[in-house]
Amino acid sequence: MRSAWAPLAVVCAVALLRALTASAPQAAPAADEALRREGFRAVASEETSMRREAAKTFPTDPWSRDDDFHQREMKKARDWAHTNHTRFADALSAIDEGLRASWPHGNPAPLLATTPPCRPRAIY
Repeated sequence: MRSAWAPLAVVCAVALLRALTASAPQAAPAADEALRREGFRAVASEETSMRREAAKTFPTDPWSRDDDFHQREMKKARDWAHTNHTRFADALSAIDEGLRASWPHGNPAPLLATTPPCRPRAIY
C-alpha cells in the first residue's frame, strides 16, 4: 500500500522544490515621458468610438455606459502596455496625467473627464 503513494509523493516533492527555487518574472521597465505621452494618445484617440460602443450596450443608463467605457479604456491601456513592454500602472497614470494636463490626444471630440451620477436602475 505504501508503494502506491510513492509516485504522488515524488511528484509533490518535485513540485515543492520547483516552487521554492523558482525566480519571479522580471518587472516591466518604467515608461519615460515620451512613451507615456504615446500611450495616452493611443488610448485617448479611441475615446469617441469606445463611448459609442458603450452607448450601444447601455443606451438608457449613463452611469453604466460610462462604466462600460472605462472597462474598454482599461483593456486598451492594458493591451498598449503589454505591446510596448511597459507597466500597466504607467499606462493608467499617463491617461490620468494626460487628461489633467490636456496633452494632445488625436480624438475628434474633446475628452470627457467627468462621471455621471450613479442612480439605481428601475429593473434589475
